[in-house]
Amino acid sequence: MTIKSKYQYGIEFNGHRSNDFGLDVQDKTVGMPAKNKITQAIPFSNTVLDISDLYGGQTYKERTVKITFIVRDGVDPSKERLYSLWTQVVNWLMAPGRKVKLKDDIMHNYYYLAEVEKEPSWDEMRAYGKLSVEFNCYPFRIDELEEGNDIWDEFNFELDIAQVTDFEIVGSRTITLFNMGVTTISPEVVATAPFTIEMGGQRFTLNAGTYSSPDFMLPTGEVAMTVIGTGKLSFNWHKELI
Repeated sequence: MTIKSKYQYGIEFNGHRSNDFGLDVQDKTVGMPAKNKITQAIPFSNTVLDISDLYGGQTYKERTVKITFIVRDGVDPSKERLYSLWTQVVNWLMAPGRKVKLKDDIMHNYYYLAEVEKEPSWDEMRAYGKLSVEFNCYPFRIDELEEGNDIWDEFNFELDIAQVTDFEIVGSRTITLFNMGVTTISPEVVATAPFTIEMGGQRFTLNAGTYSSPDFMLPTGEVAMTVIGTGKLSFNWHKELI
C-alpha cells in the first residue's frame, strides 16, 4: 500500500519520492564539504606552502545530508501498520550499495550523489515515529541540465551562463568555454573528424568519436583553446557547485 503525504516538500532517492511513503520531512541539515589541504612548511621560515591544487585544482572531502522523517499512516494508526511502514522506508533508503541520485525539492535542478552508510535511528511514539538518516555525499551538487542548454524557464541569472558548446570548425578556430562550477571538470568530447586541441600549453589529439578522459580537464572560469581540423566538435558536461 502506498500512501501519499499531504505535504508536497520532500526528497527523491532510489526510484521513489519520500511522500510516496507518506513521509513528512521534519528536519534537514545540509553539510558543507571541507577542503583537502596539503601544506609544506618551508625550513628556516615562517611560511607554509599550500600545494593543494598542484595536480589540477583544489579537492574536497565528502559532505553529509541529514534528514529526519515523520513516519505515520493517517488512516491506520496501529503498531502493525507503523512497523510495516518503517520497514518499507528503511529498505528503500538502505538498498543502494553505491552513491545514487539524491534530489531535494529545493533547487530541484541539482542533485547529490549519495548513499546511506550509517544505520538510521528510530524514535518511536504511540502512533508515529521519527526516522533520522544520514547520507554520505560526493562533495558537489550536480546540475541536471548540460551546459549550453537553451531551456529559458530553468535559467538562473545568478548561477548560469548562456554559452555555445557545439562548434563547426574549418581549418583552425579559437573557441571559449566557461566552466561556471567550483571544480575542474572532465567533459565528454564528441568529434566528427580528427582534431587537435591546444589548451593551457598542452596539445590533445582526437580521432573521430566520443571521448572522456581525466587527461582533458576544464579548469574553472573562462577557458580558451585553439582547435585545428574540419568538422563538428561538441563539449558535454554538467556544472558542479558546493
